[in-house]
Amino acid sequence: MDKILRINMGADGGPKATTGSLDNYAGLGGRAMTSAVVAKEVPPLCHPLSAENKLVIAPGLLSGSLAAMSGRISVGCKSPLTGGIKEANSGGQAAQVLGRLGYAAIVLEGAPKNETIYKVFINKDGVKIAADNSLKMLGNYDLVEKMKKEYGDK
Repeated sequence: MDKILRINMGADGGPKATTGSLDNYAGLGGRAMTSAVVAKEVPPLCHPLSAENKLVIAPGLLSGSLAAMSGRISVGCKSPLTGGIKEANSGGQAAQVLGRLGYAAIVLEGAPKNETIYKVFINKDGVKIAADNSLKMLGNYDLVEKMKKEYGDK
């Protein structure tokens, strides 16, 4: 994994995706990556629910490889509960796919300028961000069914 995908939700004209090199984050993955990005890039005194906070999604270092049990993904940000850096992790295919695509992290930054809901689709052809307000107020199960109908059961 050799790149970081940054999505600026507050960009003029709507969300913008850019891909950059790892730079100072080389050799990091999972919880180490999420915590390093938040510690370095999020102002310590910012409100956790403000646009200054960042949501970082990072597969583990071995994700996307043939290593057994390597499909772990970490999600971290400044916590609204504690004000510190918090992280959660999960298994599944997301980490494997991001690893195979070469992404060491996805960093969501900024906040949309309006109430529009966006979906992000990432594959070997690139990144697509589209507004989709039909997703508002859907529960998890309904959201997953809607995404499966649109993108297939992968």
